[in-house]
Formats: sequence, C-alpha cells, structure tokens
Amino acid sequence: MLASVILFLLATDPGRAAVEALYQAGRYKEAALGYIELLRKAPDDADLLDAVGRCLVGLAAPDRAIPFFERELALRPQNLAAARSLSEALLEAGRFEEAHKLLTRIIASAPSDTVSWARLGTLLYQNGYYPAAMAAFNHTLASESGLEAEAARNGIEVLRAISLVQTGALEEAGQVLPSLLARPENSTNLDLLLSHVRLLYETGRYDEALKQSDRALGAGPANAAVHLWRARLFQQTNEITRAVAEAERSRQLAPSSPAPRGLLVRLYQKAGRTEDAAREAGWLREHESAHQQELR
Repeated sequence: MLASVILFLLATDPGRAAVEALYQAGRYKEAALGYIELLRKAPDDADLLDAVGRCLVGLAAPDRAIPFFERELALRPQNLAAARSLSEALLEAGRFEEAHKLLTRIIASAPSDTVSWARLGTLLYQNGYYPAAMAAFNHTLASESGLEAEAARNGIEVLRAISLVQTGALEEAGQVLPSLLARPENSTNLDLLLSHVRLLYETGRYDEALKQSDRALGAGPANAAVHLWRARLFQQTNEITRAVAEAERSRQLAPSSPAPRGLLVRLYQKAGRTEDAAREAGWLREHESAHQQELR
C-alpha cells in the first residue's frame, strides 16, 4: 500500500516536491521510499543521496544512512555540507574512529567550521578525552556564528563545564557551574549537577555538596551515581549509617559496578561489619580477575 502511494505521488508530481513535502512533514519512511524511487532513475544524483541519508537519520537508522552519505561525498568531495552529514551519521552510529578522522579532515580544510568543532568536541568528550574536548569546545564558543540555536550553545557550555571538573580545573569550573545551573533548561541535568557536587566535594565544601546532591537526588532518584556521591559525602561528615544506606542503594541500582562495593568495604569496616566487608572484598577480587581474563 505504501509503495503504491509513493508511485502515485511521483506520477502526479514527477519532480521532488511531493517527496520533499513528506520529509518536511516528518514522514521519513515514505520520503525515503520516494527518494529511493527517484534514485533508480538518477543513481549519481548527490542531492537525492543526501535526501535518503537525511530520511534514514530521521528514522534513527544512521548506520543505513552512512553508505548514502559516503556516495554523496565521493561525488562532491569538497562539499562541506556532505562531509558534515556523514560525520553526523558516523557519530550517531557509534563509529567514533571514522568520525574522528573525518572531522579532523573537515577542520583542517575549514578551520572556522563551528559545527564540526562542536561535533569533534562532543566525540572527544564521549570517549573521555576531556582536555582535547575542551580545546575543541573553546574553538566552538569563540565563534560568534555557526551554532544554529541558543540551545546548541548551552549544550556545548555544559559539556565544557563538566570537562573542566574532569580535568581538575576547579577554579574555572566554580566560576561557570552556578550560572549554568541557574538556567531553567539545565536545572535537572544530572551530569552537570553531579559535576557541581564533585567540585564542592573536592574543595572540602561538604555541606554545600550535600545540598547540591539533594537537587541531584530530586532529578535522578534512581541514579546510582547520585547515591554514590551522597555516600561519599556522608562518609566525610562521619554519618556512617547514612553513608552505608546510600552506598547500598547505589550497589542495588548498579550491581555490576565496583565503585559502590569498594566504598562499602571501607564503610562496613568502619561500622564493624567485618563479614559484610569481606563479602564485598571477595566480589571485587572476582570482578578484577574476570576483567584481567578479558584483557588476555
């Protein structure tokens, strides 16, 4: 039925307007079929290849979009938009190494391409390369244009602030985090909230950190990291019973994570619960042994 509708549209409008209308209406599946039908007649049409790729990205199928964008880029290798489209699909498909190579190539040829700097920074951030991510974000934010919406700039500022904490640049992080958290769109951003908790923890401001952890708890009551940070804070304020409860909740929410169990070993020992401490220590030894086996 769907195929017959597409053929009817193409029969009544032999151009691309009807299919583009489907795409603009968010009907990506129908639009993709329409563009593919047009591609049968013009297989080397770069615009059609781009259109199919856009539809597939819209359908959350970036892996299927990549071959279309690759063909498009082969047809017009100097086209920045084509390279950007491919980089977006590679990122969304989790093909980080290929995305990194392409983004590096784009930036080398177009150093002022803010979008590609932002994508490179995001890729580096997602893979834990925080100093390099900050450098890319600095390039992005230094530009007065290129980010298409204020929300995009806010997102980059948030990732940069988290990276500051991750790299130990606590003084600068302390200057930017409060203003970012004051923005309504960031008020429930757990990564940002927990970065502020970590900043306050690492600078010995435990009471302030606990207050901030209350905000994080409200935003993510079932988040293991929230409870882990609260456990650490209660440990610092010598509230061992509360620390144990928070660490046990973190373990319950993330049973395969060694972090809450490592903390529980110390907390149980301090609480005189030697059997519980020994049990967690045994789990940690088995976990480490299994990890070493995987590396061989």
